[in-house]
Amino acid sequence: MVSLAGVGIKEYSSFFRREKGSRLPEIACPDPGCAGALLRGHGWYERLVGWAPMAIRRLICASCKVTHAVLPEDQCAYRDATLAAVEAGVDAGPGHPTAAARAAGQLDAEAVRRVSRWTADFDAAFVQRLCGLLPPVPGTWLERVRAVVGDAAGALVRLRRWLWGTYRVFFGGPSGLWRGGRPRDAARGRSTYGGSGPRPWGGGSPFVRERGWSPRCER
Repeated sequence: MVSLAGVGIKEYSSFFRREKGSRLPEIACPDPGCAGALLRGHGWYERLVGWAPMAIRRLICASCKVTHAVLPEDQCAYRDATLAAVEAGVDAGPGHPTAAARAAGQLDAEAVRRVSRWTADFDAAFVQRLCGLLPPVPGTWLERVRAVVGDAAGALVRLRRWLWGTYRVFFGGPSGLWRGGRPRDAARGRSTYGGSGPRPWGGGSPFVRERGWSPRCER
């Protein structure tokens, strides 16, 4: 799973065209063993984005045979939600689930329950994994993120770029973290797109051990 800086939902369909011979971005395989081999086109699949079907480009590495979906950089993995929606919901606060759902633009019958999982402060699984890669500054997990990437709107999009550039870890949003854009236990030749959401990469990070950071958020 990868994304391109500056290619969000609004830009995606004009950047990736389904016509034969349409351009492909130059994206190197994240696997260090592939020595920077460029990913090649490998078809498309459809997923819901804003309750509407959207064609998503898929790429493959000729060396390791792993495929990567190229997500819009502001779209969550395995969720029909944007990173901006998650950020807005978290900012509304864990004690106000209905307000958080409205702020996130999630208005369906399951919205309150779903957004409550995003805003569960330090208890959500993806937050615990994320905090292992962030400096141990005081505050909520989102305040920790902003301490690294800045306070302006779009912090989670910038977090995705920062994690990828620093650790080669893909931030999928509430679905978790993906080292090298793939599940922790993925074998060579396994696709990163499994439909049901394969297990994201989590604890035991060498980055956590090297820096001495806690893999859990402190309350």
